[in-house]
Amino acid sequence: MKSLINWEELLSLKTAQHGPKPGSDYDPGVFWDKQAPMYDQMAKMEKAYTRLQIDAIPTSQTDTVLDLCCGPGRVTSMIAPRVKQVTAVDASPKMLEYCQMNCEALGISNVTTQLMNWNDIVLDDTVKKHDIVIASRSVAMQDIKKLNQLANKAAVIICWANGPHIPVILEDMFKNTSDTPSNRPGDFRNDRRLGYNVTFNMVYDLGLDPNISVVDDGFTKTYPSYEAAYADLRQLRPFADEQLSIFKSNLEAMLTKNKDGTVTFLMQTKSFVLWWRPKHIDEVNN
Repeated sequence: MKSLINWEELLSLKTAQHGPKPGSDYDPGVFWDKQAPMYDQMAKMEKAYTRLQIDAIPTSQTDTVLDLCCGPGRVTSMIAPRVKQVTAVDASPKMLEYCQMNCEALGISNVTTQLMNWNDIVLDDTVKKHDIVIASRSVAMQDIKKLNQLANKAAVIICWANGPHIPVILEDMFKNTSDTPSNRPGDFRNDRRLGYNVTFNMVYDLGLDPNISVVDDGFTKTYPSYEAAYADLRQLRPFADEQLSIFKSNLEAMLTKNKDGTVTFLMQTKSFVLWWRPKHIDEVNN
């Protein structure tokens, strides 16, 4: 049954605000290799909140998991202790390097990494079915039918829920610290018209039964001093020392001094976890 609303077109409006511009010479491996250190640092600050996302996924110790576009292993490293085996796939060698290092640091040995572009993932050719398939904040979220095809037990999408995402947070932190103009096309963090309602309805209109949880999210880390916080956080997007005073001013609302003299960085947002039991889509739409 055809949907009364073209949710795919609405999704295109949403995704047009991310990633490289159309027609650009885009190599995902090269692009995400450059982003890997920043995303690894952000993932470490999100760890406590990532656990809330994993709690919303139906897992068991016998499950196999496919983490698509896994990045530095934010989801992989948290879900691996709860399941039998995880296959972590990404187009970026550097992202997979961080993923492997982060898992090893936690003593995790049930993770296999695989270098592969999302577009090259083909069922029974380049990958096999897994019990749980996860697409977290990546291009893989856009192909619901493919996610459905790859999963035995649950297909999962994790993304921002009407709150600031990483590029927006970084823009707030580093505002006016660079002469390079921002290429972020507008601030749509409160535009509920392009929120998780789009993804939910795309899944629903395929005849699938989506389950959704909206959970608290954020990035936090405690430092021994303000100077230690500035030194660490500026690594997310390096800038000239002449702009340090601007950076410090930007961080005023994000840093809190504790009674013991330490300083805590905190930026809050929300994420949604949407999952469904896979079905044969042609059958459920007849």
